[in-house]
Amino acid sequence: MSTSYLKLYRFIENYAVKKELRNTLIALPLAVKYHEGQKRDDGEPYVMHPMRVCATLILLRIEEAFRKAYPNKSQEWVWRQCDITFATALLHDSIEEAQIPKKGKELVTVYHLDKEVLKNVRILSKPPKRKKHFWSQRYRPRKYYRKISRSLIDSMVKPADRKDNCRTFGVFPAKRKKKYIIENYEYIYPLCKKAKRKYPEFVRIFDTLERLIKENAGRYEYLLDAKTGNLTERVNTC
Repeated sequence: MSTSYLKLYRFIENYAVKKELRNTLIALPLAVKYHEGQKRDDGEPYVMHPMRVCATLILLRIEEAFRKAYPNKSQEWVWRQCDITFATALLHDSIEEAQIPKKGKELVTVYHLDKEVLKNVRILSKPPKRKKHFWSQRYRPRKYYRKISRSLIDSMVKPADRKDNCRTFGVFPAKRKKKYIIENYEYIYPLCKKAKRKYPEFVRIFDTLERLIKENAGRYEYLLDAKTGNLTERVNTC
């Protein structure tokens, strides 16, 4: 594995050991297992993506926001919420991309992760495009994002996921760039806005994630024609 992979893996592992984050320590090698052999659009190992999503949330110090939002809760409760958040981030693509059976039930029955992790991962998982799949249903964006907005943890993981996806925005084909730009404005930014109203103690978290998404994707937005909704040919040369 590359040096960047090892540094990222060790960063998460050392942090989880220090804070005694049981779910995170289970989810980290499990994410490596589930995404073994898979590649991202830019050719890097797929598992780098969920690890970066997790690392982003660690670096944003979400524990401080949890303490501020829930001053009457114990320190153990605060770190458990962080633990569930980080484990969810590491496994958020495990059902959708790795296609583990029974909607990821083994996360609890075999690997003994907390049920909240499985619940969050299921909410973040879009239905597969293939017909006659074990999870056969139509993807409805409004319903998908509405479910996410009801969960604080999922509301943090999703924009962190989008922020990392936009890292490789430059290698996307024009059609996918257009899809991402439109989806950002229709669902991602409104998700952040709603979360800031609902969870005011987490405004710093959502403001930062929104800014990072815009930094990565925003420089392509001027290529989207406001009248036609099409991307100009110049997008292919960026």
